[in-house]
Amino acid sequence: MTRSKLSIASLAVLAFVLGATLADAEETRLTVRALSQDAKFIGSSMAGARVTVTEVETGRLLAEGVTRGGTGDTGKILGEGRERGGALSTPDAARFDVTLDLDRPTLVEVRAFGPLAQRQSAVAAGQTLWLLPGKHMDSGDGVVLELAGFAVDIMSPAAHSQQGLEEVEVLANLVML
Repeated sequence: MTRSKLSIASLAVLAFVLGATLADAEETRLTVRALSQDAKFIGSSMAGARVTVTEVETGRLLAEGVTRGGTGDTGKILGEGRERGGALSTPDAARFDVTLDLDRPTLVEVRAFGPLAQRQSAVAAGQTLWLLPGKHMDSGDGVVLELAGFAVDIMSPAAHSQQGLEEVEVLANLVML
């Protein structure tokens, strides 16, 4: 075979392989929510939480974004007698939605970091799970990552003030993430 015929044949095989791979890919929807431990969803009022979806085997970033939306229904989230497997979220509760094109079962790590409006108090949480092509994980709550801690605003003394070794009164505002 001449070089030009070999190149054409190689391109044809490559196009066939790529075409078959792309044709087998299925859309897979994923919803991720960040929930403050013993509190509410982390959404727009706290600038959300940054979400990343990474393929474990290769370290390749598949998706990233920020949770957006409301904090959810307090009674539903914190109420007594919750039903096992029952959704905590309401349609307006904060979330990050993504559609991935998967051609095979894929082990991913889903991580959330936030709240983004309170970087001094931000923490991370993650979960490793298998995503299957065409098996959507967007019903109910989707994947819920629980972030523990408090958002702390030091009101006094001011960050730029100098304090001696004497007793210092600290005034702070604390809310659950």
